[in-house]
Amino acid sequence: MCAGFDPITEYKNKTKKSAEWFARACDHLPGGVTGNVKFYQPYPIYAKRAKGAHLWDLDGNEYIDYMLCFGPLILGHGDPRVIKAITEQLERDGTTIFGPPHETETIMAERLNRIFPCAERVRFTNSGLEATLHALRVCRGFRRRNRIAKFEGHYHGCYDEALVSLTPSEETAGPYAAPQPVACSLGTSEYTLQSVQVLPFNDAEDTVRLLKAHKNDLAAVIMEPIQRGFIESDPEFLKTVRETTEELDIILVFDEVMSGFRADRLGGAQTMYGVTPDLMCLGKVIGGGFPAGAFLGRQDIMDSVNPVTRGKDNRVFHGGTFNGHPTVLAAGMATLDVLEEPDTYAYLNRITSKLQDGLNDQFERMEIEALAVGPGSTFNVVFAKECAHSYRDCMHFDAKLRMQFDYGLLARGMHFHPDKPFYTSTAHTDEDVENTLAASEEVLREMKSS
Repeated sequence: MCAGFDPITEYKNKTKKSAEWFARACDHLPGGVTGNVKFYQPYPIYAKRAKGAHLWDLDGNEYIDYMLCFGPLILGHGDPRVIKAITEQLERDGTTIFGPPHETETIMAERLNRIFPCAERVRFTNSGLEATLHALRVCRGFRRRNRIAKFEGHYHGCYDEALVSLTPSEETAGPYAAPQPVACSLGTSEYTLQSVQVLPFNDAEDTVRLLKAHKNDLAAVIMEPIQRGFIESDPEFLKTVRETTEELDIILVFDEVMSGFRADRLGGAQTMYGVTPDLMCLGKVIGGGFPAGAFLGRQDIMDSVNPVTRGKDNRVFHGGTFNGHPTVLAAGMATLDVLEEPDTYAYLNRITSKLQDGLNDQFERMEIEALAVGPGSTFNVVFAKECAHSYRDCMHFDAKLRMQFDYGLLARGMHFHPDKPFYTSTAHTDEDVENTLAASEEVLREMKSS
């Protein structure tokens, strides 16, 4: 299968200007990109413009966009309601940023308090990475313990702690029941590895065992309740994690940077599962297309950063010049306006299900071992017999078939990052889905006949 099918050559033939600009960029930017996630072989598409659910590259190729900047653009590119809010903010306030506090910070915090069960207090950041970093510092300061626990394969940003055991090899990861901390970046110190307890996702028995064994030095457990946007927690597993952390007095942090507004309803995974963490982290969608993040949660924990009630020697430091940026919050507020409309999630779920179900129907009809899986408006395509339940399962997906599928779609006008999840938006239409399914049918037939 796939031996005679060469979609990478098709991709190269359609994207020659992107290749030229990539070569130019490599003279100035390491690897030609400003972040490693933006790179894929042989070079990424270089964007020229975008509107709604569509994107155009430097060669003039038009794509249906399922990357959506890795998820933030839940309303699509350049939504007029977001553009209007940005313009009005700039005209009203007369500046991009004040420096002192402003009203929209409190208004957005009040709104998040209504949406998320745990959000008694809120602090804004400039990214999801910053949100998780500061949340973990708050946990250590509040509990006066130094170590944190995270689940193998869960992503919380690109700082040292977060990268521990993100993508370990089978040879280095250790037993599934007792994963070993593995540095997934050069520059990770031995101290960092010793500061992180790695847990096995969706394994309640071993997770509880490890938490109890290290209960006296763990400040927090941080986790993606929906791993990488498509691997769901077993409901009983998540309930057990919540009960165990409460019993052991360990703070539970949900990283909902991806799932916060892309679960199948407003209120994120915690509302979907009915499990309330102590703290949560947001990013991506909350900024409406601008850099944004927030950590939020229980008042007593969040007050660790409170300069009114705590002296400087008895509080957790949290700062950031651009925190609560008025233009960013204006875009975020406009996005939430749309998400809170009664029909928005019904539409998102319907359009996503139509695409997922269509792909799964094609896989079944053509007898291809593959699945389109994931709740809400994020899903992934895995070439395997069964859906993954943890990072270890992902190691056994057929990467070669996924590559063939991905580049075949890229060459036929579907834009996303190879081997990453697909994101849908309110801007995607039934016609977009039908055109995508027509392209995937063609790609799959090519793969079968090769």
